[in-house]
Amino acid sequence: MQKWARRVAAVFVLLMGLILVGDRLYLLWMGSNSENWPTVEGSVQSLEYRPIGMGRSGDGWHLKVEYTYSVDGQAYASDQWRFAKGFAGLTDKEISAARVQYAEGAEVDVHYHPRRPSLSVLIPGADSQAWMGLLLGLALLAIAAVFWLVPTHSGRGKSTATD
Repeated sequence: MQKWARRVAAVFVLLMGLILVGDRLYLLWMGSNSENWPTVEGSVQSLEYRPIGMGRSGDGWHLKVEYTYSVDGQAYASDQWRFAKGFAGLTDKEISAARVQYAEGAEVDVHYHPRRPSLSVLIPGADSQAWMGLLLGLALLAIAAVFWLVPTHSGRGKSTATD
């Protein structure tokens, strides 16, 4: 029974690790590629930010920037401001800068995918938090391997008698 439970746990942790690794590899790949994308001028339509509590790591801010832009006469709208899904929010200093940079009506440089112009970002490049997520995902894969491969000992059959 214990071996079965460890195998179920291993599969669960493996799936979590694979999902996290896949997601973070996508973010890193897209972030890296976005540095070479063409740019157009866009306009910020709205800016929202709200505090998020992060426990021991301190409080932070969640930012949502909605902007519009046009490529070859076709209008697009997006709220992807960087390729990241961070666990920590922006610092007070970062949110203060973002409030100025992304104020409603502000003009911004929009980096768009050359073959899929509806895919865009305001801040190109790989995000450092994506690297941390990738490392966490790899650690989960290692834990899953340990759960699967390390033998289970139930403690039965041990001799407790002393001679």
